[in-house]
Amino acid sequence: MLKMGKSFGLILIIGAFLAACASLPIASPTPIPPQGDNPYAPQPADAALMQSNAEIVSAAVMTAESFPPQISLSLSYRLITPCNSLRVNISQPDSTKRVHLDVYGVAPKDKPCTLMALATPQQATINLGSYPIDQYTVWINGVQIGEFNAQ
Repeated sequence: MLKMGKSFGLILIIGAFLAACASLPIASPTPIPPQGDNPYAPQPADAALMQSNAEIVSAAVMTAESFPPQISLSLSYRLITPCNSLRVNISQPDSTKRVHLDVYGVAPKDKPCTLMALATPQQATINLGSYPIDQYTVWINGVQIGEFNAQ
C-alpha cells in the first residue's frame, strides 16, 4: 500500500509541475504612447512659433531585442536655420498599421535668425515605443521610410 501512495504522490507532483510549465496565452502589448519618451514632441508654446519644413536626409527603423520589442527611429535631418528646434509628432498606428510621424522645425516668429544653415545634417533618435504583434510601416511627412515586424 505504501508503494501505491508514493506512486500517486509522484504522479501528482509531476502533473503539477507540467501544468505549471504549460504555456499560457500571452496578451499582445497595446501600443505604448511614445510622446512621454519623445524629447522632440510638440510643446504647448509651439502655437506662438513659426513652423518650417525639415529636410529628411536619412531615416532608419531599429528594433531593440527586448520584451516587448522597443522600436526606435534614427533620423538624420536639416532644419532651415540653427535657430529652429526639431519637432516630431508621432501618431498611433492607423487601421492599415501605418505609424505616421510629422517632422518639422519651429522658431520664434518675430526674431530673425542671422545664423547660416548647417551643412552637416543633425542626428536624432526617437523612441516609438512597443506595438502589438503585427507588421507595421513607418511614414515621415507622408513618405514611407521603413517597416518593422512586432513579435
